[in-house]
Amino acid sequence: MTNTPDDFDRASAIDRASAIDADVSSDRSAVATAERPRGSALLTSDSGSDGHDEVKSNPAGLLILFGLLGYLWFAAGYRSLLFVVALIVMIFLHELGHFMTARWTGMKATQFFIGMGPKLWSFRKGETEYGVRAIPAGAFVRIIGMNNLDPVEPADEARAYKNASFPRRMLVITAGSIMHFIQAFLVFMIAFSIIGEEDRSGPWEIGTLSALANGEEAPSTGAGLEPGDVLVEVDGESYQFADLAAYLQPKPGEEVDLLVERTEDGVAERFTTTVTLAENELNDGSVVGFLGVSASYQDRIQASPWESTKIYGEAMFETVKQLGILFSPSTYANLGSLVTSGSEEVELSSDEAQNRPISLVGVVRIAGDDGFDWFEPLIIFATINMFVGLFNLLPLLPLDGGHAAIAIYERIRSRPGKRYQLDVAKLLPVTYAVVAVLGFLFLSTLWLDIFRPIS
Repeated sequence: MTNTPDDFDRASAIDRASAIDADVSSDRSAVATAERPRGSALLTSDSGSDGHDEVKSNPAGLLILFGLLGYLWFAAGYRSLLFVVALIVMIFLHELGHFMTARWTGMKATQFFIGMGPKLWSFRKGETEYGVRAIPAGAFVRIIGMNNLDPVEPADEARAYKNASFPRRMLVITAGSIMHFIQAFLVFMIAFSIIGEEDRSGPWEIGTLSALANGEEAPSTGAGLEPGDVLVEVDGESYQFADLAAYLQPKPGEEVDLLVERTEDGVAERFTTTVTLAENELNDGSVVGFLGVSASYQDRIQASPWESTKIYGEAMFETVKQLGILFSPSTYANLGSLVTSGSEEVELSSDEAQNRPISLVGVVRIAGDDGFDWFEPLIIFATINMFVGLFNLLPLLPLDGGHAAIAIYERIRSRPGKRYQLDVAKLLPVTYAVVAVLGFLFLSTLWLDIFRPIS
């Protein structure tokens, strides 16, 4: 019996989700430069709207997009599809924060798109074009005049971002991250105070049956065990799930006696069966006993709102630490070695899995695992929000934090009656370097999650 998704406790959920790379944030950084901070918008202002609604669509593109989502459902299951939809909503809310605050502060936003790449469907309402693009890996809002490299029509100068007051610019540029923090807080409240954590010291039953890594049937399936069964005794002793794993793992190939309780139509019946544990080889070459069950706990512990708030604060602090680890030189050296010589199969409980950044592909695979109940995916989603929110505040272009840093620097350099504006062209070499680093992070983690996935 190997470690199952039930061993994926709150701390590891926070650590794994915090280790996600910049994939979500790269909805802009992968295609943006300093002069195009709000995604792939053009440098020229889109101010030619006549105020009438106009709808454009690409039926073939929309069909392909829905086909890809359908394939995801078929190939990975509805849980993975729901998680992808949740990530799209998360990114939408990030950009909605920028868009709404820009409107409230009088700035002109000419585009609001979900997705990147070719345009699939759009409509214009007033001065703004809304729509969907082909690649569901980001979103963008086009706000005119983000800096001196973004030309603006003379009639729109007063509504350009670069000409707004310091408080208004800071509100608009940090609104995306604020939306992430709000989402994370609300999800933590739902997860800990309403759903509650599983009480792993209480009674448990079989949640799911697992197969061996090579696809062979697990001993649990061969023994006729079913989800909902209770393992009352193993070799005459009763065990909590973690203790049961510790008992079975040193017994590869050995027989164990199970006393099982099964309830059907309200009637509980017990029966005994003998199974031979499979021999499961781990990444380090060791062989452990494998039964092939995960646990579903019958009781839950709900935290008070205050306790959930404290947990949120602890998770935020842990995410800050993980962000520091992500940008350490050792992380990139480790990624390079893993790409060239990493394990073909990586178990969730292994040291490599706990220390390796993962892409959105890996996150969706883990969050969509049928061995989890809904608590773990919620915590993963909340922690991704924390990470993306904090990541976007780093003082580096093309991230939101880079624009915030420019606003702060300009405020410091300005004098009464004389406003200072930075020449962003001087920052382009640093911006290109940041994009290159993020590109390496994106490609290496994506390659690992496709060809050497965490299972």
